[in-house]
Amino acid sequence: MPSWILPGRENDPVMRYKTILETSFAYSRTFNPRNIEYYWYSLWAQTLSDLVADMSNLIVVPQFPVWFVPEDDDHEDEEDGDDPEEIVRKDPDSKEMEASPRQADGDDEEEGGGGAGNVSVAFTIPEKDAEGVIVDFAIVHLKAVAQPQPKYRIRYGGWRITEANIGLLVEVKRFVSRSLTGQELHDRIHVRVAEATIDLVEQAAHLFIQDENMNSVLALAAAGPYWCSVKIYRNNVKKAMHLIRAKDPSYRPKEHPSDPKLNWNVILRVDLARSRDRLHTIYNALKEMSVLEIPAGV
Repeated sequence: MPSWILPGRENDPVMRYKTILETSFAYSRTFNPRNIEYYWYSLWAQTLSDLVADMSNLIVVPQFPVWFVPEDDDHEDEEDGDDPEEIVRKDPDSKEMEASPRQADGDDEEEGGGGAGNVSVAFTIPEKDAEGVIVDFAIVHLKAVAQPQPKYRIRYGGWRITEANIGLLVEVKRFVSRSLTGQELHDRIHVRVAEATIDLVEQAAHLFIQDENMNSVLALAAAGPYWCSVKIYRNNVKKAMHLIRAKDPSYRPKEHPSDPKLNWNVILRVDLARSRDRLHTIYNALKEMSVLEIPAGV
């Protein structure tokens, strides 16, 4: 039985060829001499977009703030101006946000100092002691209502978003030293992917703090083209949530929970048939969030 094909690549050899070039580009010692993670973003952006290509209301968002504190309120007024003619140009020299670096520039052969938990601060003006995290990619499930009034078409295209829920968190780490082979390569890949899993636990904890009604989220941890995944439930990250809340001096915990070990599946390379079959499982889980039909006239 042939392996599953991602919807965005089905009957389209161009898209399959593009992922080959993206992988080669990230591996290249000429164009990625420092072996940094950002070169792998194109491969994963392509893969995630191809994964949900046939589901109109599932979108891939890079650098998504999974939890943040609004500056003043959560809702913009109907007349707040973000139409093109109302945009106020900001001073390019002004500092509107501060973010911790994703990683220090490292030499290809330097395996130390990478560390886990290189999480940027969300771009907002936080309240006292508030924290936010940025995940490399999120697949977001959207719901919308018709907004047919002509004055809203330039802003919303005739549709206004009423709900946005995260279905999948994705954390990508840089690949290991390209000089490694055999068991040493295998071991270092597992260490690097484990760093991504640690970040995802923290990100899921922030997400569950933000949304008290959310009970689970899919998570994908990657190092270069290698990845594994798991479904994280609220009960899996109670300790992580406790540690985040404990930074608030007013927090009074009723218990000091411990987290059970998550059963991440086996690490696979993304271009393998087994990998595509596993992505099919993620696809089916995302599809259960409900897919909106494309309305007439769009």
